[in-house]
Amino acid sequence: RMRNERNLLYVLCTLCVCILFFLFFNPQRGIDRGRILEYLQEREELSGKEKTIDNHIEKKEERREYKDDIHVANRKNMSTCPQMFGRVGVFVAYVKSSMETHYAVAQRSLECYLKSVNYTVFMVDLDNDERVKHACYKNKQLFFRKHCAASVYLKEVDWMLILDADTAIVNPNHCIEEWIDSRVDLVFYERYFNWEIASGNYLKWADWEFTQPSNWNGADNGVLQIHLLETVLPSAVQEIRICDEIWHKGTDYDTYMAYVTCCKLAMGATRLWPGKARIFRRAHGWVRDGFLGDDGWAETDFMLHGYKAQNVGDGGWKSPFTEKIDPKKCDASTRGWPWRKEKMYSVQELKNRLAAFEASTGKNYPIKGRVMPHLEYPDVGQCYPNCDDMV
Repeated sequence: RMRNERNLLYVLCTLCVCILFFLFFNPQRGIDRGRILEYLQEREELSGKEKTIDNHIEKKEERREYKDDIHVANRKNMSTCPQMFGRVGVFVAYVKSSMETHYAVAQRSLECYLKSVNYTVFMVDLDNDERVKHACYKNKQLFFRKHCAASVYLKEVDWMLILDADTAIVNPNHCIEEWIDSRVDLVFYERYFNWEIASGNYLKWADWEFTQPSNWNGADNGVLQIHLLETVLPSAVQEIRICDEIWHKGTDYDTYMAYVTCCKLAMGATRLWPGKARIFRRAHGWVRDGFLGDDGWAETDFMLHGYKAQNVGDGGWKSPFTEKIDPKKCDASTRGWPWRKEKMYSVQELKNRLAAFEASTGKNYPIKGRVMPHLEYPDVGQCYPNCDDMV
């Protein structure tokens, strides 16, 4: 019996060896192995494509959700503004002495508008507000003290619109929510006449007061350009260094615009950095400078900037209003808005005016501001061989 078992074991071992020998030396083996590798590679590529497709679908969904949000937020016939982004605040910082002699036209329009919406309002006296004095005592420059003050009150709302005191509401048939983008934390817009990113209606850089250059630097607007560049493109170390060098060389407005150009070119055509910031294209933000359309407005407009006057007729000024707005007459309708009819444009008329102004700004852009940093400054000479370490 033991002999039979040994014979059976011998047969089985011999059979296994033969099978292994056949598999090892079989010419088809290489083909099969190749097919297996091809299959695995195809599966990996397919998985990569699926991930890419998933990313595209996810981004598409985000864009669609954003467009849906904007559609819902659009105000029609002075309807209620939807609280779709939580609590929204309106912040205006001012100096009491200036407020007593300026901005009445702008501030009355804002007061009228606020009677038709449910936003939290922060009117902050920069010199006398106790919370600001406690938190912002280091900030001596007005603009940076304003930024610091905004950060003090920001925690009380989910989104805050920060306005200059000379920003007027010209068309109340809009909601702030139309310009809120939940994909980012900060939203800005470009100035129409020089492509500068506007800081008057913004946030988050009060501490730059202590590191800004002492030359002609553009104050908080100047700080914003490089602060934003560092925030959205931290790996662009050399580009940031070059723009900072140009900034420190500024001696006047024209040379300052070279710095603005540098920052704009470094950021490129991108206007949305998810999780960080968004920059609205010129004339597409919630506010634009009033002089661009000779103080006229279209239904696409919401606010106009630069209204420092106390009365609508000061200095022969023909404002969008026939008289100073009386907030007592204001409610969730347009009856309290004394518009000047000739200042009410169609969208096409405003478009034509903006196009004409756009052509002139390009032609009149300062010669000293027309720089090409990658041609005029070292791209790798200063950082080689570590230029890409931050990428």
